[in-house]
Amino acid sequence: MSTNDASTATAIPSELESLPNTVAERVSNPTKEAWILHSLKKRKAEFVHSYKINAFVGTWNVNGQAPADTQALADWLGFVPKDTNNLSLASLPELLVLGFQELDVRAEAFVYNNAVKDLEWTEAIEKCMGDTRYSFCKLASKQLIGMFIMVYARLDVAELVSGIQTASVGCGIMGMVGNKGAVGVRFIYRDTPLCFVCSHLAHDALQMERRNAQFHDICKRLTFGVGDDVAADPLIPKSFGLHGSGNVANRQPTVFDHSYLFWFGDLNYRLAIDTGDIGSVVARGEHKSLLGLDQLRITMMNKQAFVGFEEADIDFKPTYKYVVGTSVYDAKRRPAWCDRVLWWTRPGCEDGIQCKEYTSIDNLTTSDHKPVRSQLGIDVWKVDTEQRQSIYLDVLRELDRYENECIPTATLENTVVDFGEVSFGRAVRRKMSLANSGQVPLEYSFAETPSRDGYAPPWLGITPNSGMLLPGETILLELVVLVDEQTSAPLNSRVEDLCDILVLHLERGRDYFIQVQGDYKPSVYGMSLDILVHCKKPVRNMSREDFEQCLSSGQFSVPKCIWSMTDFLSRYAVERGYSLFYWAGEKSLARKIKECLDTDAPLDPDSILQWSSPSEEHMSRTAVEDPTRIRIQQRGTQESSGSRIPGEIGGLIDDADDSRLQMELADHHTLVPSTLRSVLDEMDNQSAAEALGQLSLSNWGSIVASDSIPALAAHEIGRQQQHLSDTASNSDPEFELGTNSTSDHHGLLAASIAVGHSSEVLAGSPLPEAIANAALAAPHDTGVDTVASCLIDLFRSIPEPLVPLEMYTACIEAGGISRAAALEALEDLAPGNLNILVYLLAFLREAIEQGATSAQRVAQVFSRVLLRPPPDRAVVSNDNEGAESFLLFLLRSHGHI
Repeated sequence: MSTNDASTATAIPSELESLPNTVAERVSNPTKEAWILHSLKKRKAEFVHSYKINAFVGTWNVNGQAPADTQALADWLGFVPKDTNNLSLASLPELLVLGFQELDVRAEAFVYNNAVKDLEWTEAIEKCMGDTRYSFCKLASKQLIGMFIMVYARLDVAELVSGIQTASVGCGIMGMVGNKGAVGVRFIYRDTPLCFVCSHLAHDALQMERRNAQFHDICKRLTFGVGDDVAADPLIPKSFGLHGSGNVANRQPTVFDHSYLFWFGDLNYRLAIDTGDIGSVVARGEHKSLLGLDQLRITMMNKQAFVGFEEADIDFKPTYKYVVGTSVYDAKRRPAWCDRVLWWTRPGCEDGIQCKEYTSIDNLTTSDHKPVRSQLGIDVWKVDTEQRQSIYLDVLRELDRYENECIPTATLENTVVDFGEVSFGRAVRRKMSLANSGQVPLEYSFAETPSRDGYAPPWLGITPNSGMLLPGETILLELVVLVDEQTSAPLNSRVEDLCDILVLHLERGRDYFIQVQGDYKPSVYGMSLDILVHCKKPVRNMSREDFEQCLSSGQFSVPKCIWSMTDFLSRYAVERGYSLFYWAGEKSLARKIKECLDTDAPLDPDSILQWSSPSEEHMSRTAVEDPTRIRIQQRGTQESSGSRIPGEIGGLIDDADDSRLQMELADHHTLVPSTLRSVLDEMDNQSAAEALGQLSLSNWGSIVASDSIPALAAHEIGRQQQHLSDTASNSDPEFELGTNSTSDHHGLLAASIAVGHSSEVLAGSPLPEAIANAALAAPHDTGVDTVASCLIDLFRSIPEPLVPLEMYTACIEAGGISRAAALEALEDLAPGNLNILVYLLAFLREAIEQGATSAQRVAQVFSRVLLRPPPDRAVVSNDNEGAESFLLFLLRSHGHI
């Protein structure tokens, strides 16, 4: 047991101090007991009678030497008068306690625990006391090899002492031998339990931690026999058994089961650092300046050992190490205060010990240690047990009366909390007041219910969820609803509603039921991929039955929400030379875009883009000039439920009910190249690796239109040509992307644009200054940036990532091997996930080749959302690098295998 545990007892809460005496606290057992103790403390004078006694506590490491001469020992005791003719008992201490260390250093002492040395020293001590020895009687003594403790009581008070016990524990060699350890004596003086411990701890300045450990070991193992004891707190007898009362019935008491604990001996704590010639400092009388380096004080301050102990001010020189026979310090050792006297008091007995003297005896020179003595005043008491019993019963009756009359009650502002419309990823907050309308302190908490684990559903947080209110106090509870990827699945598919009943529990009072509700709007964000690939209508309008039917349809395609954003970015960013994935979007605009995706409303460039949308004539002209693009074909998906993926991306809108939307989409350009469609048409009989491996964009947009790159940007591309070519020649050919070197230059330039224009880049490292300066000329649009951010957020919000969690490790490892390994890692990718991955890679490749971004930037951004580590996997430093390399392998075209 450590002192932290041992010294813990019920204290009177400050709140209770201010309450009227007639108010009973019914909150919980510890608080109830605190009120009882508080009431008894106020009436303590009616049944507790206090007395003051004096105790002499001395300690000396005698270094195995024979007893000193009689006069020297008498000087140590200090209270022995030279003239005993007028001896008065009142001038003698009631208790005499002496502790020795290294009393017997003979080798045979480790084997034979004989009493030769302790008898020798006992006779010497009694002899030095002269006639005063007849005024004392020996209560107890205990020896363990070199440690020895002896306790005397003055004859006129000896009959007041009862329950005397001794104990010892060794913690030296192998943690057990008694060359180090402690001996102890405990007894009850009147009705006050006292304990005295003499210990000898590990030597050497470097063994401070070992000394601390030995202290805790002694606290745990030094126990006494079960006896008919009184409680350590005079307010409570052991039969009451209240918390923190010091009740030791039916168990062995430890050193802390007493009102007072005195700990003394050669504790062997040294000075923390070498300060040079300490002897000269002591010779100048400046030894007090060294106490700041004392290891024992540092240990107590840092709460490493002797927590809660006290020590009188040290006004004497270091007690170790001296040349034997002199008062001169040994030059081979740093002086230190090794020999100490400390004490600990149980809570409730504070200020019960007063130190009258604390000093060392300089003229005893037979050892390399100087003896130390301390004269202490101790408050002890006698308890009128019958009167205490009567008062205790009065307190209980008073408590019982108020327990029946003062039930905790609360007032709630309302019992229904409506959050209104709730959207994915947006926190909605409500506040509710809780008031203590009763006459007693109120302890509240939200309780679990049989229908769920925890006090609230996972999408709801409450702050604070528990606490205590004094009568008349009010607190505002904040309830926060947040639906994220961890909690969205049952809400998005309407398996569950945003509704629940909370139970507000009052300790020893009634329960209150609070209804929380809200109107959650299903969203493609936070929606499972298994549902997204089957949805043929807006998720906002789908019922629970609609979700069940779409999951059983056996047909799937690229989700409409993904198509809408990639198509928008292809037409209004990639084709027009705008940068992608470098700038953060605008939050308010993002909410509008996400609303369009949830309702299948078209993304209107007039309301999204910062520049005017192109005319229909220009759109048509672009379609003629760009033969590599195709229009969406209104073709059905394959009917066979065993089909892995529809024959064409056009299957995305095959089952759409809105024919107007069908026609509108058919009149726009899709970003799917013919080479991708040919791959998708053949995927029924191919593996994932084969499908991804054959994906090639060599015929799709490899030439960047001359009017899509501003003049300054084109100039900077040329200026960086040689540098990038040199870099590419020294790089792994596995990472080369595309067939046109200009594409990579433009991608790198796009990164510089982001750095040059704004600090709100999505992520990534800053680029060279020359490139950042050139970036000032490249355009970007907040609307385009917002749509790009929404695309990234969509993949981030999916509960199970596009590349499933169980594939994460294999993909990370493949990123450090080769493209073939990356394709092989995706061999078992589900058909729906594979469909989306192929489609997304096609779009990203086009963006890279058209110069809207760079392969490195795409890998930085999308590797974080497409690949996520499982919860039980520790992420290491090179995981991000492996994820980026993995995605770079996938971005390579078929023509560069």
